[in-house]
Amino acid sequence: MARRALYREYRPATFSAVVGQEHITTILKNQVREGKLSHAYLFCGSRGTGKTTSAKILSRAVNCLDPKDGEPCGTCAACRLAAAGSADVIEIDAASNNGVDDVRSLIEQAQFAPLELKYRVFIIDEVHMLSTAAFNALLKTLEEPPAHVLFILATTEPQKLPATIVSRCQRFDFHRLTIAHIVACLGSVLEKAGARIEPNGLRLIARAADGGMRDALSLADQCLSYAGNDVSEQDVLDALGTVSSAMLENTASALLSGNAADAIRALNEVVRNGRDLGVFLGDLSKHFRALLLAKTCGECADLLDCTDDQMQRYLKTAKGVDEARILYASEQILLVQSRLRLFPSPRIPIEAAFVRICRPVDDESVAALEARVALLEQRPAAPAAEPVKAAAPAPVETPPWEEPAPVEAPPWEEPAPVEAPPETPAPAPAQAANGEAEAVWMQVKQKIMEINRMVYMYAKDTRGADLRDGVLTVEFPATQEGKLNGIRNARNLVVVKTALSAVLPDAELAFRLAALKDENEEKLKELFGSSLTIN
Repeated sequence: MARRALYREYRPATFSAVVGQEHITTILKNQVREGKLSHAYLFCGSRGTGKTTSAKILSRAVNCLDPKDGEPCGTCAACRLAAAGSADVIEIDAASNNGVDDVRSLIEQAQFAPLELKYRVFIIDEVHMLSTAAFNALLKTLEEPPAHVLFILATTEPQKLPATIVSRCQRFDFHRLTIAHIVACLGSVLEKAGARIEPNGLRLIARAADGGMRDALSLADQCLSYAGNDVSEQDVLDALGTVSSAMLENTASALLSGNAADAIRALNEVVRNGRDLGVFLGDLSKHFRALLLAKTCGECADLLDCTDDQMQRYLKTAKGVDEARILYASEQILLVQSRLRLFPSPRIPIEAAFVRICRPVDDESVAALEARVALLEQRPAAPAAEPVKAAAPAPVETPPWEEPAPVEAPPWEEPAPVEAPPETPAPAPAQAANGEAEAVWMQVKQKIMEINRMVYMYAKDTRGADLRDGVLTVEFPATQEGKLNGIRNARNLVVVKTALSAVLPDAELAFRLAALKDENEEKLKELFGSSLTIN
């Protein structure tokens, strides 16, 4: 005879043995003990949370001849018949029996009295798979069934059920199990099975199960088949194809510090150890979620469902990193994870994503700009960023061919009387033509790049439009209003003014956005020539 899986061999036989669903099992026990049963129940929840198990326990409890505090005794004739598979407990898989004819057959069976037990119980699994006609056929019988019939509907997608069906049932929502619940249950099951898995290995299994007890038992069964009855943490890692917490922390630290070489070496170690890259990316995205929550919420072990020691490691990593960096890295990892199946060699897009996370230079998105600011701020300040005294600019000499020719008065006009020259005014601020304004602004942009490369990204596509009365006007393209707002930020504006003082002391700064019409005219003139006239 084939060996039975752990989740089948050690399925709970009483409500008290069901883990993590006390809000449901307490109600069901009270109803059985007081004899106040409903004619129809709806069990909702994700896979492996105990819906079918609870339905089977309830079918035995309502038929038990000697229930103990609402629990089936497990020893009477009715309990033995129900456990062995009585004809009065009918389980139907709606995924394969979803037609109206299947439901009509069920309704016909419901009209007959039980053969051996007190109640005839119909357990319909995955009930959301029934067709619309099947639901309509079931509706009247579900509303007013015979006194000896009990319906138990189970589904993972309750939103697909018609409201008319849901309103005729008592609905119970099964919760996902916590890691602590899964670890405790796994330890109990393994003790009964005469096997052992290290505590860290149990936590790895519980985390991979994603809240499902059946998934956890199946993974534990897989690990026992791989390493025997004494399983270490490394055996669990090998059997599940996942990576250790230390590897995830090293990879995340390399990405957040901008060290692309170390990040790619960490990825190479994952590949060399034969780990599945899809599983690795999934674990890495969960790790970055934990860092983001630690950065945002602080101490949040209840949200992350982790140990105190692990929570402290998350807090330590997140403390020295800006939130924008964590967000940008998470977005890039999720993006490549969603597209991984499209690439014949999945390693290449992951390496490209790692480099992009470490060097977000070419990405013009807001998230990338914020990530670059955060990366620059966490690095030590460069010597060029120290405040320097503004040096006087070299005098701008006007070329001789641009000097204005002297204007001579016509011979028929008498020269105006010569008046005493007025007092020499104080030197006015520097003035220059548009071409010279552009030259000054190019020098200012060079200084900005030396001081802060992030601010230079805002200013690189601008031009010096005008320099009059000591005011340098800088023009942004019409489509770059976001960069104009970014450079007006108080912190960025200090950098720009410092660079301007180094090139042109005592000058002031003004910004403007180019008109969209002017920009379109320039493009049209490039295409059709200067003879084009636009009204």
